[in-house]
Amino acid sequence: MAYRDDAGHKLEAPTGEGMLRLEIGPRAVKISVKTRSLHVVEKTVTLFDTRRKERRTSYKLAGSLVVARDVPHEDLGIWIELPGGMRRIFGVEPVSLLELEGLPALAALDKLSARLRAELTDHAGEIRRAVEIGRGLDKVLLADHGDHYVIYARRLFRDRARMAMKIHTDGRIQIVGGRGKPEITVRDQNRVDVTGDYIRFIGPDDDDLARFAIPWIMPEDRRELARRIGQLVHAIAERRLPVAAADPFR
Repeated sequence: MAYRDDAGHKLEAPTGEGMLRLEIGPRAVKISVKTRSLHVVEKTVTLFDTRRKERRTSYKLAGSLVVARDVPHEDLGIWIELPGGMRRIFGVEPVSLLELEGLPALAALDKLSARLRAELTDHAGEIRRAVEIGRGLDKVLLADHGDHYVIYARRLFRDRARMAMKIHTDGRIQIVGGRGKPEITVRDQNRVDVTGDYIRFIGPDDDDLARFAIPWIMPEDRRELARRIGQLVHAIAERRLPVAAADPFR
């Protein structure tokens, strides 16, 4: 397996796209794979992509920059907060676990991801942890802000994921742009379901409290998102946040 850790300054991990390399300097972090690389130098994030005509894109860090893993797919993504939402600016998929080197490659990617997250902690802002969900045309971001959780999802013709719902630790759920009530309270994980493209919240009389459409991910990913929301509302109702048995970030 190709993997290297030179005095903590360089890490490598095989991915489905090729060798992923992480380089850590005194004031800079660089991560690269094939034709793409991302550089973080103080408050500036710069992307390089030799496949594109506009090879260089720079962002000034005014919000959060977070590392997210996709469970169960194990993708690695880097998201940046921009005015109006979050954008995934870098990501890779792991080597298939069906391959002979799949498990050791995933272990190397786990270690590289953990180190990258630690190096970028100071840029994460209010986001403590994050996971991404989706293998269709898009991904959804679930972010732990400490006293609440936010789900970011992209709308049609939008270039970034905007806040879809905010789940508070008192059980309130604020839904932005959905159908039904804009604020509801759900404490039973069995009251979070999927119907078609919608995440559905069910009232005590089996009526719809609210729905939110997330059409850009695969049906199984939509079900996984609903399961994680259910874990959150269950943990809140049991007043045992955070707990490993009901942790939506596992």
